[in-house]
This record gives sequence, C-alpha cells and structure tokens, in this order.
Amino acid sequence: MKRTTKQLIYLVLSLLIAGIGGLWFYFQEAQLPREGALEIPGLKAPVELLIDNDGFYHLSARYSADLYRALGYLHASQYLPRMDLFLRTANGTLSEVFGKEYLEIDIYTRTIGFAELADDFIGQVDSTVLRTLAAYSGGINSFIEKNARHLPRTFKLKNYAPSHWRPVDCLAVQRLLAWSLSDQLVKNIVFYKLLEIYGPEKVRDGFPTVKNLPSAIFPMYNTLLFSNLNQLLSSHLDLLNLLNINISDFGSGWVLAANQNTNAIAALGSDLPTFMNDYHCIVELHAPGIHAGGISIPGVPAILCGHNFTIGWNRVIRPADNLEFILTPVLNNRYLHGNQWLDFYTRSENICIRNGRDTTITVRKTNFGPLIGPVIKELTPQQAVSIHWKGFSFSDEHKGLHQLLAAANWDAFKEALQRQVLPTAEWDYLDIRGNIGTARLVSDLELSHNTTRIPAPSRYYEPDFRSPVRHLFCNFNPINGFIFHHQTSQYFNKDSSICNDPVYGDQPMSLETLLNANPNPKARGLLPFIKEIINPADLNRPLHRQALQVLTGWNCENYPPGPAVVIFETFLDKLYEKTYRDELDLSDPLLYEQFIRLKHEIFPNILYLLQTGESSWFDNIRTPATVERRKDVVVDAFAEAVDFLAKKYSPNIAQWRAGGIIPDDQIAKTRFLLTLAPKPHLCFYSIRLQRRNIISRENVISPIQRQLSSGDPLKLIRDGVRIVSLQPPPTR
Repeated sequence: MKRTTKQLIYLVLSLLIAGIGGLWFYFQEAQLPREGALEIPGLKAPVELLIDNDGFYHLSARYSADLYRALGYLHASQYLPRMDLFLRTANGTLSEVFGKEYLEIDIYTRTIGFAELADDFIGQVDSTVLRTLAAYSGGINSFIEKNARHLPRTFKLKNYAPSHWRPVDCLAVQRLLAWSLSDQLVKNIVFYKLLEIYGPEKVRDGFPTVKNLPSAIFPMYNTLLFSNLNQLLSSHLDLLNLLNINISDFGSGWVLAANQNTNAIAALGSDLPTFMNDYHCIVELHAPGIHAGGISIPGVPAILCGHNFTIGWNRVIRPADNLEFILTPVLNNRYLHGNQWLDFYTRSENICIRNGRDTTITVRKTNFGPLIGPVIKELTPQQAVSIHWKGFSFSDEHKGLHQLLAAANWDAFKEALQRQVLPTAEWDYLDIRGNIGTARLVSDLELSHNTTRIPAPSRYYEPDFRSPVRHLFCNFNPINGFIFHHQTSQYFNKDSSICNDPVYGDQPMSLETLLNANPNPKARGLLPFIKEIINPADLNRPLHRQALQVLTGWNCENYPPGPAVVIFETFLDKLYEKTYRDELDLSDPLLYEQFIRLKHEIFPNILYLLQTGESSWFDNIRTPATVERRKDVVVDAFAEAVDFLAKKYSPNIAQWRAGGIIPDDQIAKTRFLLTLAPKPHLCFYSIRLQRRNIISRENVISPIQRQLSSGDPLKLIRDGVRIVSLQPPPTR
C-alpha cells in the first residue's frame, strides 16, 4: 500500500512538473539573443545591432531599407501588444478581438475614418517614404511570423493574434496620434455648452484667460445639440483612456544657449508626454545618407526627438485651432453646401464582434467631414452636425521627418517643418555651432464666411483674422538665450514662450542640475495665494493646521513625492470642484467630468481668479441664501482635501505618500537633454513608481539616469555592449 501511494505521489509530482514546464514553455516570450546571429527574413545584407549597457539600440546597415526593416523588428520585439492596440484602434477592429465592450470605440474611429484617410493618402506619399514604410512594416511582420509560437503572453492570455502591418497602417496610426494629441474636441464641446447655458459674459468672468470667445447672443440652439456632442465626447474620452493619453499633459520643452548654463554648451530638452513614458524606443540609426539618434514611437519609423550629428530637434505638442463643428441644413436627406443641395457621401462598414453578432454601420459625410449622431429634427431647418478637421486633408509628415535626418542648418530645418501639419507642435532647434531656435507651422482650417460653426473659442472670432493661414512662426537665437514651452504656463506665455526662465529661475545652472531638477510650476504659482488667503486661525482642526504647515513649508522648486505634493494635488482638485462644479452640473450632468479633462486650461484661470479677487464663480448657486467668496472657497477646499486624505488613507500625514494616492501617470516622467558639442550626448532621467520589495505593498519613487552615446561603436564595444548580427536567411 505504501509503495502504491509513493508511486501515485511520484506520478502526480511528475505530471505537475510537466504541466508547469509546459506552461512555462507555452508562455515563453521571444527575446533578442544576447549575442550572436539572428535571421530576419527580407534583409538584403547583414545589419549590425549593438545593445548598450542602458538597453539602447544602435543599428548600422548597408541599405536604408534593411535599416528600417530591422527597426520594425526591434519595435515589435519590445512593444508589439501596444503597437497592435494602436493599429486596431486606428482601423476600428478592437471588437474583433476584445468583444462588444469596445464596439463604441470602433464605431467612433471608423466614423472619423483614420483607415479610410490612410487609404486615400497612400498614393500621395513620397516614394522614398513609401519604401521606408514598406520596409518597416515588413520588419514588424517578420517578428510576428518568426515568433508565432512565442509572441508576448498578452496574445495568448487573451487568445488572439496580432495584426500584420502594411505601409498604409503607419499612416492610419499617425493620423490617430495626431487626432488624440489635441485638446480641441474636448475644449470646443465643453466651452460651447458653457456658452449655450451661461453666455459669453459669464464664461469670460470664470475663464478670463480663454481668448477669442464668440460675441453671439445665446442661447442659440438651447441644449438640442448636447446629445450628439455628449455621445461623441464619451467615445473620445474612452479612446484617450484606452491609449493612456492625457490631453492636459503633452510634456514641455526648452532650449538653452551656451551662456545660459554653467557648462557653456547649448542644449535642448523636454519632458515627454505621459503616454510616451513607457512607449518609446531609444535608437541610433546608421545607413548611407542616414546617421541619427534619439527617440522613436513604435509604429512611426522616424526620430521624433533627437539629432543627426549636425542639428538636434525636439517636438512639443501644442493646442491649435484645427477642428470645428459645422452645422449644415438638411432637407429630404440632402444637405446644403453653399447654395447647392448635395447628397451625403455614405459608406457602410462591417464590424466583427468577438463572441457576438457582427454589426454594420453607415457613415455619412459632408464636404467638411463625417456626421456625428442623427440629424437634429427639432431645429428649423433640420440640421446635421459634422466634424471639420485639418487632418482630413493630405499632409506628408513622414516626409518632413525624413528631411530632418539630412537637415544641416536652420533653413533646412524650417523646410522640413513645412510638412509638419499634424499634430500641431513647436519644434525646437539646436546645432553644433551653438545656434538655437524654435518654429511652429500654423496651418488653420479653411472655412468660408457663410459656414455655420458651433460657437467655441477660436481664432476665427479675432476681429482681423482672415482664413486660411499658413505661416511658419520662427524665432532664431532669441536675445535672452532661452526658449520654454509648458502647457501650465500658457496663459502667461502664450504659444511659443520666449522668456526668462519661468520654472528654473533666472540664474544659470549646470546641465546636470537641469536634467535632475523637478520643480512644480503650478505650486510655484499657487502657494503664495494659499499663504495669503488661509490663516491657521481659519482652520478648526489640528490636522488641518498641521497639513497647512506641511504645505506652506514645501520647497516646490523640488518635487519630492512626499505629503506636501499629495496635499497640494488633492487641494487643487477640490478647488476646481468648489469653484466650477455647481454651475457645470446644473447646465449638464456630464459637463464637469468632461471639463476636468482640461486641467491645463483650468489652472491658469483659477490662478487668475485668485489673483484678481472676487468672482461670481466662487459663489455656490446651490446655496442662494449664502454668498461664498474667494476666502470661503479656498479654506473649504483645503479643509475638504485634508479630511478626504485622512478618511480614505490615514489620519497620519506622514503616511500620505504619492504612490497609491496620486495616479502613477502623474508621477512617472521621462526627461531628456541633448547637447551636440563636442559630440552628441543624449541623457535621460526617468522617475518611476516601483514596489519596495516582493513582500511590501509600499511603492517608492525610483529615479533612473541613462545616456545614449552616438557615433563611436568601438567605444561601445570596449564598454561591453551586446553584439547581435541580424542576418538575411540563407539562399536555398
């Protein structure tokens, strides 16, 4: 009996070990070899891959097509699940693999038509760019096919296969990114609804930094447009959540002349947008006619921020007037365009739904763009709402990015930027001679004067504005030697901010200090008003007074993840809520949650209101018997913030740590700094939340500093890099 029991135990253990081994093998993910050779189908000649000690890639190829095929393979090896998510989002095929939960996003992206736009544009793309896109897509597909059994475990856990890529897919993903990296859709809808309910004067009182409001008489359409706009905005916010894109955090950028730092070297740098913190690849590319290094986004075969050994560049996303909602009269299923009644352009789209019944949608378009929602029959005449966006017209951003790789001076840099229509961005410049500059292509929508737009803040309401506008705004070697861009500062430094250093002070510092500096510009602006308005005697509880002491004693020139940061961010949220929520909730129950996505717009307005004294927006309209003033709102917001933290987390202020309270994406950041002289150095400073250890649930801030050294492969080899030879398969 004992022998039988032992045999049974051995059998069970053997089966268990075999099962674990089988699962381990099944979920094993393909990895680049540490050294040696790796065959990649489609290569014409070997490509050398060096992986340095910081994990950055250095690719050197005999042919440019091989270079981009290898880049596609590398991107897929590191980021394939996220790349597939962006591709399926752009093409509207999320429901095909994730089910009905994603149907509304698919309907939304197919209505905007990113894939259709890409199909329309592919024939107009520069032939060199087209070959690059083909090689890059081929590299992605080579990884998928070569590692079909060892793809990232995401695909096995969710039981679906990644999409193969085509050159046209790179265009669709680029248009999706351009659409998502803009606050215009949210801003236009939110402020139209505010204008419709409260009129321009009340809106100007609450949002004094928002310029170019219409002077029309409201209400114009009452709330009849709200349903269509809310449905659109709901899908749009779901899309942003899916892609982890925060329209209030598109990063910042700056350029320093040599006389503005103690190292006496010209430099440029940036904080990356939130979604790029864990979605970027650092790479050096070398092939005939190409030698560049910097940051690339998987799905886009280009260097977005980097250098070509002669010039350096950086892109900072900025708000722009490139989207409008158009109202069009409808009669007998035709729409009025100018003085002609035209048929809608229609197309049918079949959407496959995993574990569900397929559905078919019909997209209708005017000459401006796609219709959103049904025709509004309550208006006379009946009206259709369509979206007009700059991205519906062809522009060859990929060509501009390729031109940057060969640009040798300021003029060539500006020529490349003439193609950078979307997303709207300010491009910073640096060269080996120490010159600095910034440029931004302003390319507004073209609209006739008799076009009816849904009213929202827009340059079209400027008295002297004439459409269309296409102008390259430039500033080369500014006198003060400093260029700065930051969304939080947009009220004080509108558009391109050529100014004294508003964040880091006016005293030169070392580049090392600048790279590691972590100031909080919002706290710098707001803390003086907190100290002025809140007196400890205004606070009833000892915990409130203790929290005030912690906050007012905080050196906001350094942004540690301690209790002061938690108190400040929580207080700011409560201040927004107490100032604006009552009016917004009464106008539309969905409006505040939509509005709060525009924190980069809200903050300068709050700061302005506190600076100028009293405002009708401080008064809570739900309590007509009481008139709340600035001091009441600020003190109450602070007390509520402290009470919230004490109740939800701990009555001990020392326990209020950023990890677990402030969202990770508000803590994590990636900053880079580029110098070109005497040779290119691209340094990176990252902050990430990491668990202290396997047992502890406590998250701690982990700073990491890394460097991309370009142009010296022998030094890299001496430093002990991994060397992988990417080989074409042997001919048979």
